[in-house]
Amino acid sequence: YKMLLIPGPVEVPKSVKEASTLVINHRSDKFREIVKNLEILMNEHFSSKRVALLTGSGTLAVEAMVYSLIKRGEKVITFPYGEFGNRLLDSLRRRGANVVSYEKPLGEAFTVGEIKEAIDNNKDATTVALVHNETSTGIAFRNMEDIAHAVKSKGLKLLVDSVSGFAAYKLLVNEWKIDAVATGSQKALASVPGLGFVALSQDGINELVKEEVPAYLDISLYLKFQDKFETPFTPAVGVFNATLRAAELLKMEGIENRWRRHESCTRFIRSVASYLGFSLFGNESNFSNTVVAAAPPIKDLRAKLKEFRIEISPGIGELKEKIVRFGLLGVVDDRAVMRLANALGTIFNSEIPFTPPPECKLPEFLAKEVNWD
Repeated sequence: YKMLLIPGPVEVPKSVKEASTLVINHRSDKFREIVKNLEILMNEHFSSKRVALLTGSGTLAVEAMVYSLIKRGEKVITFPYGEFGNRLLDSLRRRGANVVSYEKPLGEAFTVGEIKEAIDNNKDATTVALVHNETSTGIAFRNMEDIAHAVKSKGLKLLVDSVSGFAAYKLLVNEWKIDAVATGSQKALASVPGLGFVALSQDGINELVKEEVPAYLDISLYLKFQDKFETPFTPAVGVFNATLRAAELLKMEGIENRWRRHESCTRFIRSVASYLGFSLFGNESNFSNTVVAAAPPIKDLRAKLKEFRIEISPGIGELKEKIVRFGLLGVVDDRAVMRLANALGTIFNSEIPFTPPPECKLPEFLAKEVNWD
């Protein structure tokens, strides 16, 4: 059995995989029921007012958020610290926003102080847009609540790309007054690829732009159809059904437990990598809960892990040949990380002297649905 430990798509529970095969009329009562229940559950998980359900990847969700919440010519501050931050910057520019971009060398992150300073230096800006968790560098904004407070207390809009962060960190759209958060189905939610989400607070709903938005990116249009439990265009019906199941499983596990599980499993793999002499990207203040990015002590690690039927990712962009990335999202648990740790121990001819913490376990009902052997 090949174990997929990349930053998405992720391994999914059996019942999610089975649910993905559904093919029905998207204008049927049965499908309306799926749309209705999926939005109800996703609002609960995001703690949001509305969630637009989009057929497409996480990138579609991010672009829909950008086009639907920013007008051409608006001044937007952004803080790229990896590949996906650069893609967000690109989307903002394509939208015709007047973008002020603060750059950092790969492997470094921004502090709340730096964000506050940027806002103070750009008094005419209306919006801050940023990436919550950067799978390209294994670094994240771990203090999203503080950032939200800093941005909202100055009266600016806050748009968050949390494609690889949602369900792996505490994230409360309404309470923290975040205008919009974008994510995808195939990450910590542990569903199959093909669905994007944009969660909105009441402020976010009030800010929706109606003009100059391509129909497929128009969140207002999606919400209008979702009011009658439909989608404006033909959706990926099987993916909707699978993702409803994944959202139900998330509710059964408890989202706080999922946050903790991601953090503890990922911390365990960081300790293993550190112990074996990997050079880690990031530090305690900004380590990601979903990806461990590190320069390995040997060149052909990915090929060696393939012999153990474990697939991990290389770096992307300028880090392609320099680092490897362990993706630890979705239903990754103590069994999965132990299998990886043992494989690494064999490759480096070393005993691994620690075991995963109890928080890294899946609840029994879910563990039965995931085969890591």
